Amino acid sequence: MSAYSIVDSQGSRQRTAGDFPLALGGPQADITVDPAGDSEPLAYFGLDDGDLFVQAAEGSAGVRYNGVALAGSQWLKDGDRLQLGPSQLTVEIDGGATRFAVREATTAAPAPPKLTPPRREPAAAATIQPIAFEPKRRLAGDASRTRFRPVALLVVLVLAAMLGVAGFLLTARSIAVEVTPPPDLLAFESRWVMPLGDRFLLRPGSYRLMAEKDGFTPLSTTVEVTRDSQQSFRFELAKLPGRLVVGSGVDGVEVLVDGESRGFTPLPALELAPGVYDLAARAERYQELTTRVEIAGAGSEQSWDLELVPRWAEVTFDSQPGGARVRVDGETLGETPLTAEILDGSHRYDLVLAGHKPHGGRFEVTAGEPLELPSVRLRPSDGNLVLSSDPAGATVGVNGSYRGETPLDLFLEPGREHEVTVSKAGFDTRKQAVSVRSGQSQELNVVLTPQQGEVRISSWPPDAELFVDGEARGSASQQLELPAIPHQIEIRKAGFVTHSQTLTPLPGVPQWVEVTLKPVGQERAEAEAKAAPPKITTSQGHVLLKIAPGKLQMGASRREPGRRSNEVLRQVELTRPFYLATQEVSNRQYRKFKEEHFSGQVGGQNLEIDHHPAVRMTWQEAAAYCNWLSRQDNLPPAYVDRGGELVAAVPMTTGYRLPTEAEWAWVARYPDGGSQALKYPWGESLPVPSGAGNYADASAQSILPAIIAGYNDQHPITAPVESFQPNARGFYHLNGNVAEWMHDYYAIRLGGSSEVERDPRGPETGELHVIRGASWMHSTVTELRLSFRDYGSEPRPDVGFRIARYAQ
Repeated sequence: MSAYSIVDSQGSRQRTAGDFPLALGGPQADITVDPAGDSEPLAYFGLDDGDLFVQAAEGSAGVRYNGVALAGSQWLKDGDRLQLGPSQLTVEIDGGATRFAVREATTAAPAPPKLTPPRREPAAAATIQPIAFEPKRRLAGDASRTRFRPVALLVVLVLAAMLGVAGFLLTARSIAVEVTPPPDLLAFESRWVMPLGDRFLLRPGSYRLMAEKDGFTPLSTTVEVTRDSQQSFRFELAKLPGRLVVGSGVDGVEVLVDGESRGFTPLPALELAPGVYDLAARAERYQELTTRVEIAGAGSEQSWDLELVPRWAEVTFDSQPGGARVRVDGETLGETPLTAEILDGSHRYDLVLAGHKPHGGRFEVTAGEPLELPSVRLRPSDGNLVLSSDPAGATVGVNGSYRGETPLDLFLEPGREHEVTVSKAGFDTRKQAVSVRSGQSQELNVVLTPQQGEVRISSWPPDAELFVDGEARGSASQQLELPAIPHQIEIRKAGFVTHSQTLTPLPGVPQWVEVTLKPVGQERAEAEAKAAPPKITTSQGHVLLKIAPGKLQMGASRREPGRRSNEVLRQVELTRPFYLATQEVSNRQYRKFKEEHFSGQVGGQNLEIDHHPAVRMTWQEAAAYCNWLSRQDNLPPAYVDRGGELVAAVPMTTGYRLPTEAEWAWVARYPDGGSQALKYPWGESLPVPSGAGNYADASAQSILPAIIAGYNDQHPITAPVESFQPNARGFYHLNGNVAEWMHDYYAIRLGGSSEVERDPRGPETGELHVIRGASWMHSTVTELRLSFRDYGSEPRPDVGFRIARYAQ
């Protein structure tokens, strides 16, 4: 059994094939791809014979499949990516496990630029050079000039310098600066700074401090020196990022760092801060590579060489004759003989050649292991037999297999004889041997001979008039030869209630019809006396209770845990009173209709017990039982034969039938006839209380894969039809024991409507029918809810039925 897991913003959870289709969209969808989105789905995941596909929702836009806009539906395989709104969803298939992983799209922020403050050279110590001069000779008579004294000037300058240094020393403060790691350069941007060992002397004020070391981001900061006597400053240099060079001989490889995409090869070197990173490399046709690397930083360069391992192998296709078109998973690859590179996993292939039958199959590819499929001998195309009959609507069989009804196109294998059988109720069956030529068409019309049956009719009053299929035939008392097909027989007389019945003559077996017409007043009086009692009992012991009509809401809120996408909320009004059986049809009751029926066993447990519910019947067989019971109780049938299948009579009669989905919900979810719908039969929350019903419990642990923890109802499979406690209306096992066939064809509604539906009976046609109610095989939150909707067409060991009918 395949397993399906979902990882999105709501967390991780498991799903099974029974939960499909899955809606993709906002927070109310089965898979959340747009947490801030609205309530309408963007797309759906579905299953077809175990194969997964995606389909865009009607009216949605912006869904991309592997980078291409999604239109219609598309088969899915491992590694496929869907872009939906702000998220990317990846399909990961590993054997029997499928994982839907939703990731939010992100963009890598650029690394900050490297800032290096201007480097200042320390000022050279000033050296005072004496100026060379030569004393002038004093001129005679120049007694007023004073002689220049250089020694005195030098003394003045030295005294001034000493006074400046003394003033600096008196006002400066001792500053300690600690930088980790020790820098190659440490300097203040000021002329008035005096280093003293590992400290500096600075006057109070603001100074620019700079520190540099190879492999680290330069430091340039403002230091505020106060008048405190001892001051310390500590700084730590940050390592420069490292450079990671990704090498690959394959272009288009996606590189991810800690789950974040950094682009596709060829890539420029990636700048990464020092630390440990998880790296991944993904390419469409190669296995994913993962590794963990520690980036040293400090501007150093490291490399990661991608040694990609192919995910494909060479597969060889051949056919006789050659030249057939090869399609793998719907994609045309070429013509036979052909060798192609196919990704690992399971694939579907087809060989198509004009004038020949297509050939298809499946194959499994293991990466790196070449595969040569057996050569296929293609068979010539079928010939076409255009078959008609007089009358039309006859059943056609070919070599003992049912093929449809006339008129019909039959495609038959050429070069051999086929036995074609044409039959219709009331006519002799015709068999004919037919052969056809490849690719050619031929016509065949079969004239059927009607069968006759004898019908003898007597009536009172004797002068009543007979009508057969609406045609007047004279006196009601007479003998007729009629074709052996159903006929509508009516006997009429003014002042009397018309008698009407359906009769099928039997060839070789005379039938008698004796009718006594009732006066109009007498019929009305009898009808009023019998009008809609609160409880009726059938000839086979079914007890049915009368249910008054009312208004209800079907489906479940999007926020309800366990809700499925087929449970759309809708408003319904039932306008006709109806009867519903208090119990499911038992094996004993069903075998009165079909003696050879076999409910079987499961896990060595017997399902055949008389007072347990009958199971393993199709919807058609359940409808046939309803018609049989209607005949036993002289009621008109609720289903009519159309093309070999039973369908609902139009208009619907008062004969026995299966309950509509709306009627079932009205009785099961609104047991007191009020306005509040129940979530579970016992109330609004879990766990399941003791004695609540027959579900998948501890006694079935050896039979079923999943059970309700801590719950034991003592019945590993089915229970008697009248066990546990009935609901407030008096009905047994509306939830639990066996799930039940509904009257309606199954359909999915994609959106709710505010309009009220009155007496809905489902779509007019379909392939599947609705199944409601949990069974002895169910244990999950989804299945135990009364709004859970199932569907099917084949018999199941946990599906039975109960009967219903209109009261008027």
